[in-house]
Amino acid sequence: MNMSKLICFIVGLMFPTVHLNATNQLTSAQKASIVTKFGTEVKYNFAHLDKLPCNWDSLYMARLPQIADTPTDEAFLDSLKLLCATLKDGHTAVWCNAPAVRDWTLPFFTKRFGNRVFVTDVITDRMITAGLRPGTEILEMDDMPVIEYGETNVIPYFPSSTPQWSQSAAFFGGQLTNGPADKSVKVKFRNAPDSVFTLDVERDMNWQYNPYDKRVISHKKLPGNVGYIKIPSFQQGLFNHEKFIEVFDSLENVSSLVVDIRDNGGGNSTYGDFILRLICPDTIPALEWSSPKYIPVMKAWGRTVEPYIEKGNPLIPFSAQHSEIPKFEIPVVLLVNSNTFSASEDFAATFRAAKRGKIVGTPTGGSTGQPIMIDLGYGYMARICARDEWLPDGTEFIGVGIQPDIVVEESEDVLFGKDNVLEEALKLLK
Repeated sequence: MNMSKLICFIVGLMFPTVHLNATNQLTSAQKASIVTKFGTEVKYNFAHLDKLPCNWDSLYMARLPQIADTPTDEAFLDSLKLLCATLKDGHTAVWCNAPAVRDWTLPFFTKRFGNRVFVTDVITDRMITAGLRPGTEILEMDDMPVIEYGETNVIPYFPSSTPQWSQSAAFFGGQLTNGPADKSVKVKFRNAPDSVFTLDVERDMNWQYNPYDKRVISHKKLPGNVGYIKIPSFQQGLFNHEKFIEVFDSLENVSSLVVDIRDNGGGNSTYGDFILRLICPDTIPALEWSSPKYIPVMKAWGRTVEPYIEKGNPLIPFSAQHSEIPKFEIPVVLLVNSNTFSASEDFAATFRAAKRGKIVGTPTGGSTGQPIMIDLGYGYMARICARDEWLPDGTEFIGVGIQPDIVVEESEDVLFGKDNVLEEALKLLK
């Protein structure tokens, strides 16, 4: 697998959005089988079934005839994703790995700021030569204003637990531009101050640059002897323990610390736990969680089975276990936004539970948990969130998000070197 295909495969796992060619390879019976399997697996595995505003069995059975009767495989997948979206969960999704699927993203990544969308990464020299660079604004896609395009073609099919996640993540990375590899997109761009140009951009260009190469831990010292650490991912292969320790040690003599997990889409929560054990001086309360439980004989006896509930084990700081490690007691501020999601949201939640410091930014994505992978048959797959979580004091954050102590909307000026959220954090520390 060459690098461009590998990267697209990774993007598909993070944000699976696929469109089959306009064929109808599946029979109505096969479509019904896929929908029924998905509906049944949700019924027994979905951690938030009790929070749905309607009866799940009634909902998916009511939609079954229409979904099974879709005229093409592409329409079938769209209808299946619309059904999945009614669950309103960022860790529950459906997609297709069938050979007919050749899905690709345009050769640049994007991010939304307010009601504007900007290019953040350019992945091919062809696009650079054509005028794209980080900070290029996207005005229109296929003759639609870019926000309208996203709200029409992406958000309705996007698995999301909160409005802030829908409005942000649907425009983040490659999600906005994902689609059939053989279909180009007409995109209108603008470079400041007034250079407007339109391109027909192909999806099947080879990627020359890996945008994930930039998603590495970085740091710097700021005025006032403030340390700053940016952690862009908790994904295995992107988070490096040794690199973090090296960075952490280099900031040994700072007076305060800013930890930035904005746009961190998650990965492995143990990486966040590792950091918390370094920066927290006292025992860290663990999140509590639950998962559905089903005992057939109890069903036969007409008894209600309560979900399985477990209190996590508190985290012990490294300084409490190793006498040679001093307590890390300087002030810490955490930066978050609505793309702070999954394992990074666990980090923010545990940071809040530990009362380690102030949180600055915008509410997090509002989704975490443990998905279970389900093979629906005929190349279709699903992941279903099987774990609910909450803070030790009972506060729910799934479907809500971790609320910052100080709310600051990130400006697009961050693309040009001026970070208003970080500036607010520095004021707070001052």
